Amino acid sequence: MSKTLCAAAIGLALHSSYTLAADSVVLEKITVTSQKREQYINDVSIAVTAFSGEQMDALGFESSTDLIAFTPGVSLAGDIGGQRAIFNIRGVVQNDYADIAEAPVAVYVDGGYLASTQAQTFGLFDISRVEILKGPQGTLFGRNATGGMVNTITAKPTEETEGYAEVTFASFEQKRFEGAFSGSLNENVTGRISVMANKMGNILENIYEDGAEPDTRAGTEGGGEDGYNDDTKAVRGQLNFDLGNNANLLLSANWADSTKSEGPYQVINTTEVKDAAGNVVDVIYAADDPLGCDAIQAGVCVDGNFNGDPYRPVQGGDFNGNIDPDGSGELVNKDFAFDDQNKIESKGLAATYDYEFDAFTFTSVTDWKNFTRVIGLDSDQTASPELIFQSDGDITQFSEELRLNGSTMNMKWVAGFYYLNIDTEYLQGLAASPTGGYLAGEEQNTLADITTDSYSVFGQIDYDLDDDLVLVAGLRLVQENKSLDGQLVQNANLDDRVIEVDDTATPLVDVALENDKFMWSAKLQLDYKPNEDTLLYAGVNRGVKAGNFNAPLGGAFSTYDPEVLLAYEAGAKLTLMDGKAQVNSSVFYYDYEDYQSFSWVNNAGVVFNEQAHFTGAEVEILLNPVDALDIMLGASYTDAVVEDLEVASGIFVDTTPPYTPEWQGSALIRYTWSLDSGSIAAQASGSYQSESFHNARNFTAHTIESHFKADARVTWEDTQGLWSVAAYVNNLTDSDHEIIGFDVSGFYGTTQMSYAKPRTYGITVRRNF
Repeated sequence: MSKTLCAAAIGLALHSSYTLAADSVVLEKITVTSQKREQYINDVSIAVTAFSGEQMDALGFESSTDLIAFTPGVSLAGDIGGQRAIFNIRGVVQNDYADIAEAPVAVYVDGGYLASTQAQTFGLFDISRVEILKGPQGTLFGRNATGGMVNTITAKPTEETEGYAEVTFASFEQKRFEGAFSGSLNENVTGRISVMANKMGNILENIYEDGAEPDTRAGTEGGGEDGYNDDTKAVRGQLNFDLGNNANLLLSANWADSTKSEGPYQVINTTEVKDAAGNVVDVIYAADDPLGCDAIQAGVCVDGNFNGDPYRPVQGGDFNGNIDPDGSGELVNKDFAFDDQNKIESKGLAATYDYEFDAFTFTSVTDWKNFTRVIGLDSDQTASPELIFQSDGDITQFSEELRLNGSTMNMKWVAGFYYLNIDTEYLQGLAASPTGGYLAGEEQNTLADITTDSYSVFGQIDYDLDDDLVLVAGLRLVQENKSLDGQLVQNANLDDRVIEVDDTATPLVDVALENDKFMWSAKLQLDYKPNEDTLLYAGVNRGVKAGNFNAPLGGAFSTYDPEVLLAYEAGAKLTLMDGKAQVNSSVFYYDYEDYQSFSWVNNAGVVFNEQAHFTGAEVEILLNPVDALDIMLGASYTDAVVEDLEVASGIFVDTTPPYTPEWQGSALIRYTWSLDSGSIAAQASGSYQSESFHNARNFTAHTIESHFKADARVTWEDTQGLWSVAAYVNNLTDSDHEIIGFDVSGFYGTTQMSYAKPRTYGITVRRNF
């Protein structure tokens, strides 16, 4: 269907009389609130990329991760095979998958912080704009924004009646609906309701047969289903009250629920290489080992799975002889596979109150959120009934921000108080069927209850030294109190798909830990604006990310310290060609103390504090050289080094942080024709990133190869802007590049790997009213 629409749309363009359309998509003037006040984006003296809701609709962005490809210096990390995303900005990332972890890139929605990384992949439905800020944002946005932040603003209630309905049909039986309705309820009250639903069938075809070769043991009952799907529903409601006398109150509520298959990983067989002392000094692809060793120690095959045989049953296979049916293709062969295994639910309430006094504005932002998650996946990703990974999380958070904004003849200022409470109940473990080897018939679970109370006061001023020169100075003081009650327990595995811990569980470890810290962030910067088309800035920024706890599988509980980043940055924002071109560029140097480096080794991840330094540069170019043509270009270079990481016992090397490519580039070109019936736009885009690693140890088989991804889109819109139809092809070249991996070579002789979604076709129809 989508191919037919593309052909029809192009034919219409070629056979109709047309003139060039005048509106530019990429050079839209966007107002942002990245400095806690409304500013035109080109007047904001930080590296920020922003997309309005209209731009995202025109460019076809549907999720928070769609923005990454067109934001220089931003890449994707994550877990659960792409079912959840973690933003990596300029190499600043902590790819800890645990629900207790907070990312170094803060994510906000309508002023409310998302404490859990599990909430950071969200549908972009009925959005006003998204702002991606690079570099530490701790002065105004808190203690966990050393890398930057993603600030999402939803569309707000309107006095005029408006709304839209949008439906998408795409490959893999995808059906997506999005809609909103807004208007006045009475003279002083407006409201808006927004909904989204997405249903996508399975991408991965599972050929598993219970008890078949090479491992004839019975697998998980009812398993072997196809996977990599999505069933998501979300609703958001807002009421805005004009209270008169310069006061306004906005109330909002949101709910979202997702059901997905077990993690859509596939298997790559890998082999540990050890030195004479038994230290793992490399991990290679099993196919590159002509001897077919379980593991290689000092050049000799050694028994890696304790079965008395140092060789694998099949050369290039895992410890049981399994080999993926078609490599990175869409066929898998695994027993623990269910199309409805993983469930994520979120809900929230928020109230924003504003009162305009004569000299300043008072704002109160009250926010409550709850996230629950039930996750399970096949730890070995094969037909063998080994261990099942499982994880449950329940996170409740409450925050309150009280803020004052004001200005004088030569100064703009903001000051405030912020409180955040997070209560996390976290459980993760490994379960084995009766036929499994390690833990046969048992499950071993790590339990952690964590409470966080964070208090901060902050302020920032922009002081005019003269007409062209502005001094920016900011400070944030944070007191954070954290406590953990943790246990490691073991009990019978009664159901592979459910974590069950009861009074019969045997406690193996029982700990209580504290991690209370005082922290501070600061900013000092000079802005130079000689004319309306030029902004130059340079400064130093101190950012902090709070310390936390390690609660890995196996119950090795510990604490780690806050990381401190001293960031030096200079940038320029230039408007050229009489407003038809915008060039934004920046260079930076990051000096880290106690960088939080997440290392993953054989079903367990631990954060260590290290020293690190990063250097980089970015440029984005937005062009509208003629009225009909839009061009968006972006490029970044990042040289990130974590110093003396202990990759094996007593072995220290400099490494690159995970998911941090040295080079990234993107390009988008869009051409629009005016027709008698409206307008038609043809769009092509592509993004490239160089080689990176999915593991902090940077071993051979941890490599994510460089890759290029291309998309294409054709859109028709009527003359009144009421109807639009878009046809698209995503991943035009059907690239099968890796997204994320976890090395479990020592457990099974494998690595879990997820790949990009294959080429997909779709059509979207939208009606505005």
